[in-house]
Amino acid sequence: MLKRTISAFVLSLAVLSTSLFLSGCSAKPYLTQDDTYVILSVSPLGETQSEVIELPWNTNMAIMQKLLLESSFVLSDLHTPSTLESSKQPPTTTTSLQANFAKPKRMTFVVDQHDLTLDVQSLQIEVKGANIGQVTLNQTLILQGIDNPNLQPAFEALTEMLHSPE
Repeated sequence: MLKRTISAFVLSLAVLSTSLFLSGCSAKPYLTQDDTYVILSVSPLGETQSEVIELPWNTNMAIMQKLLLESSFVLSDLHTPSTLESSKQPPTTTTSLQANFAKPKRMTFVVDQHDLTLDVQSLQIEVKGANIGQVTLNQTLILQGIDNPNLQPAFEALTEMLHSPE
């Protein structure tokens, strides 16, 4: 009797996990299905180019999850950039990973060793350019994240996967 109860519980748990996985909970890791990711490139002259990240059905989700993990590390400790930091390099083309949220998400960040809670509508992390790890919240607040040497290779793996012939 006890074995049947345990077996039924394990089976129910397996069915629940499978149904959540198949219903699309894993389609966009760490975000809801209504949110989008964009690769945003800005030239030194201010010309912008954006590419919505649309993952094919047969995508290796581990590549996207790796990029999101590395991005989360960048966001784990932010600081206000000094004027020297922002002017240390001549203007170059920058590429950022941008997340847009259908509804603002309340998020708490550590900025200059203090908690800052904001309703975030968009979040950008520079992955290529003069200020890798620079974070822009709601297109207005610019902060510098942790210098993560794994961010750019994770981004390059994603772009390679997106642009490889099928």
